[in-house]
Amino acid sequence: MLDLNHILLFIACVSPLVMLAQTLRRGGVFRTWRLASLAVLLVTGGAWLVNRDTAGFVGGGAWLVLLMAPASGIRRVSELATHQRYARARQWAVPLRFLHPSGALRAQAELLRALELAQAGNFSEALGLFAPLRNNHTNAGRQAIAQSFRLRGEWTNLVGWVRSEVPPAIRRTDFALMPLYLRALGETGVRDEMVLEFANLLTAAGPISQPAWSYQSSLLTVLAFCGRLHSYDKPATFRKFPRELRDFWMATSELAAGNLSPGLAQLEKLRATASDQLLLSEIAQRLRAADFIAHAPLSQPGFALLHRIEQSDRPAPRVFGSETRWPTTAVLIFIGFNILMFGAEVWFGGSRNQFTLHRLGALEPWAVRFGGEYWRMLTSLFLHYGPLHLLVNLYALFVIGPGMERIIGSVRFAFYYLLAGLGSSAGVLLLHLSRLSRPEQLVGASGCVMGIVGVWAGYLVRHRHEPFAGRRLWNIVLIVAIQTAFDLSTPQISMAAHLSGLITGVILGLLIAPRRLTASCS
Repeated sequence: MLDLNHILLFIACVSPLVMLAQTLRRGGVFRTWRLASLAVLLVTGGAWLVNRDTAGFVGGGAWLVLLMAPASGIRRVSELATHQRYARARQWAVPLRFLHPSGALRAQAELLRALELAQAGNFSEALGLFAPLRNNHTNAGRQAIAQSFRLRGEWTNLVGWVRSEVPPAIRRTDFALMPLYLRALGETGVRDEMVLEFANLLTAAGPISQPAWSYQSSLLTVLAFCGRLHSYDKPATFRKFPRELRDFWMATSELAAGNLSPGLAQLEKLRATASDQLLLSEIAQRLRAADFIAHAPLSQPGFALLHRIEQSDRPAPRVFGSETRWPTTAVLIFIGFNILMFGAEVWFGGSRNQFTLHRLGALEPWAVRFGGEYWRMLTSLFLHYGPLHLLVNLYALFVIGPGMERIIGSVRFAFYYLLAGLGSSAGVLLLHLSRLSRPEQLVGASGCVMGIVGVWAGYLVRHRHEPFAGRRLWNIVLIVAIQTAFDLSTPQISMAAHLSGLITGVILGLLIAPRRLTASCS
């Protein structure tokens, strides 16, 4: 049986260790994350010494307060700032300073305050707030310099500063600076370099992937300055941006495509309705430079590279390429069927009643071997031992499944899911026949879920030259390592089922070519 205290204890130990490993050789803001990780480990260790039965809850609480909540809050602040909702971003940043007291957050709050003042029309006061923050060594310092150039409309100076003072390795990991630099290249008419810089960002190897908010802002800028945004076939990618901001970039795209009259008309209409003084200033700049934007050339190689970027577009470069928070068709059906079967378990005697699970089709090696009940290899995949077991597996399916289903289609996904589950059942039976495992009653969809992880791994190996493939493969290796460690630390979990499903999935991913879509996800 899965124990919540044990799960939280595992998270409170493994998550800080992963954070320490990722930030070990990184300075700056990462020092604070290392301290927070060490604090979680110390609290968890102390709780373990005092009372093992509650150590997971204490350590999990420390993990939530010191790591999870600040990480989620900082991501939210970055998203809001990218969408130019500076007032709301500052409302999030101020309380976060108490959960994660770092100098970077204090500086970010000041940056947001300055940009909020600029939106109200107080440009000189905003520039005054930027002045003490400016430096080339921190993300906030570089952002202060870049935003100062932006407020003055000095895009050429911004390009010169980045080229001379910000090395490419730093530039491509400063995800708040990159959209501004790409914009500066577009504003100065260097479209080929802009497209090349964005392509290099997508393919650059590194331990940290570009966040979705930075990627979407960068993509919006590149498509607009290349005259492609108004014809982009996935406008939902930018649905979180404010309407006024989307209209501004849509008008820019019209100008860049050579459609002067529609672009100018859109800008004039926006100028009549907008209240954001910073946006109004940028509209005025755009109107003055409309003819320059319309005639800035993009070479044939640059256009070909842009086309490849559009074809391999990743709306949210996450580990499993999910484009939306909502499940896809097959994932939704499997989630619904698992819930339905759990209801049947409760109705017929309880989800932890072994006799009920036997009647409904739990995998029992002796029943398959001596009774010929091979159907249990399939039915056991939809049964779960308790609500926590069900929730963990359904959440994993919700996160892992949709991205792969969009690549291979619902029918193939369902086939892979079931085949991986059967592979996990077969692996358990083979180990039982070899007398390498005990003849336990087994239930759960985790073999199927690990199979989908394996399909992802096989797919990424076959398509390892696509953007983010290397990063996602590394993340999958990390996930498998963490799952293996959890299996080893939890006797009630069947490692045989997980590894058998994973191996089956990897084979499927390698042997069966996924359906290639116009804009597939990696």
